[in-house]
Amino acid sequence: MTDKYWPITEFSKLTGVSVRTLHFYDKKGILSPHHKNTAGYRFYSLNELQILQKIAVLKHIGFNLQQIKIILDGDQLDWLETLELQAKIIEENINRLQQGLQLIEHSRNLYSQQQQFDWQAIVTLLEVFNMTNDKLVQQWAQNNFLQSEINFFATTNFQENKLSSDQLWQQFFATAKSLMNLEPSAPAVQKLAQQWLDSANSQYNQNPELGRKMWELMKTGDIPEGLIPSYEQEIVLFMDKAIAYLFSQKHN
Repeated sequence: MTDKYWPITEFSKLTGVSVRTLHFYDKKGILSPHHKNTAGYRFYSLNELQILQKIAVLKHIGFNLQQIKIILDGDQLDWLETLELQAKIIEENINRLQQGLQLIEHSRNLYSQQQQFDWQAIVTLLEVFNMTNDKLVQQWAQNNFLQSEINFFATTNFQENKLSSDQLWQQFFATAKSLMNLEPSAPAVQKLAQQWLDSANSQYNQNPELGRKMWELMKTGDIPEGLIPSYEQEIVLFMDKAIAYLFSQKHN
């Protein structure tokens, strides 16, 4: 019986992981194909399928890709401390969802009884909800950034800049999504890539290294829900290729 090998497109359909993400995993040394043929096409085996299942489990319980790579490489890791941290994050998520259910139940019961909502009570519950979500973001920041970098995020200038640029980033993500049927080198995509780069440089002009770190996290998908308006990992990976092409043309 011969071994089964899937070309990357079939492997993508089998696993539900996009071709772009598989390319990214290969580039970062997280999951490489079993082999490439003479034409350079990637092929995956049952072994890679099992590794991808491990990645899915580890991502689901909250490990970022850097931690997952360490685990898969078999390097030393304080499992007890790491799992306790992930358990704490999951507990925070459970609390957040329970509060959301309380909000829904309270609103439904009140409306059934009085045909109106107690908006003040709902606002109070939402404030608790947001406080819990902030804790999750804080935990994420502590996992990925130095304290000096966290302090930079908290500065008034950065927060004001982020607030004013959120709508712009929503437009960028929407436009990029509509262009994903094109090649990254297409003129419309390249125009957006330049605008994207200019906006990011403006937002992180006082700390460009932090901007690069944030971009790497965006590529891995390790971004708390709601932190970046309209964020989607697939869009970021697409724009990363577009920006890489933009740089290559500037240096030719």
